[in-house]
Formats: sequence, C-alpha cells, structure tokens
Amino acid sequence: MFFRAIPVKGSLCLLTAMSIAAIGCEVTPRGATDPNLAKARDQTAYGATVYSDRCASCHGARGEGVGAPSLMGSGALPEYPRDPSQSVNVASNDPNEQKLRQQLSPGAPLREPFRTAADLYGYVSRMMPYKRGGTLRSTDYWAVVNFILIADGASVPAGGISAKNADSVLIPHQ
Repeated sequence: MFFRAIPVKGSLCLLTAMSIAAIGCEVTPRGATDPNLAKARDQTAYGATVYSDRCASCHGARGEGVGAPSLMGSGALPEYPRDPSQSVNVASNDPNEQKLRQQLSPGAPLREPFRTAADLYGYVSRMMPYKRGGTLRSTDYWAVVNFILIADGASVPAGGISAKNADSVLIPHQ
C-alpha cells in the first residue's frame, strides 16, 4: 500500500515549528529535583528503600503526590494542612489563613504545624502508613524523614536527623 503526499501550503512550516517547539520545551517533573533525589539516595540509602517500599505508592517516587499530598518539591509539606475544598482560593495557601481555618473548622485535618523535622517525625510516626500509622519501627520513620527532607532540599546535620537534633532541622517551605 502506497501513500501519496499531498502538499499543503504552510504545512511544512507548521510541522517544523511544532517539532522545534517540542524539542525546545522540556517538562520539569513535579516533586524532588534529580540532584536532590540523588543526594538523598546517597546520604540515606535505607531511607530511600523504606520510602520506595512504604510511601511512594501514594506520595509518588519523587514525592510529587499521586493519591496523597506531595512531600517534596514546590508547595510540599506546608506548615499548616491545606483545605482541599479551598484549593482554588489563593488565601488557602496563606499560613495564617490555614492556622485560623484549622482552629475554627470542625472536621479540619488536625495536625501540628510542620516547622521542624521533629514535627514531621511526630506526624508520620503516628499517622503513616495511611490507616496503619505507627506500624513501622522508629528507625524506619527516622530514615524516611531523612530521605524526604534531603530530597526536598533541607539542610541536614552530618550523620542525619535523629531525636537529638530534629528540633533544629527546619522544613523548607517553598
């Protein structure tokens, strides 16, 4: 079977322009950046394994949020929980608005603010994995917290985050 090319005025220019545009437009993946992911895997290989086995199915391999909130990258780990019903409202991302809504709204997701690694550890060690919170070992939770924060670009002390220094490790709010 043979196909015959039908010349259409301007189609070659359009096709060329679309090809150039497709080549020139790179899509930046959501979640952790490649360098931060590599750094996290190097610094806490065990944390990367636990995250992959226990967290990635809901939160995504890059922490981008698949069926659960994002943990890494832009907008991840907000200080106060977001109200999904208000996601189109710009004020819903304002920390003061989030805090007020949490205090005033019955049924709002209750959690302490995420300011430090200790705050994050406290939450994940009680609530994660979803509907099976607290079922991992303490060392697994610390490994995951280390992995998540390093992959999100946080400055982590030499030797990693532990109960002894977690209050001093700030969560980067982007």
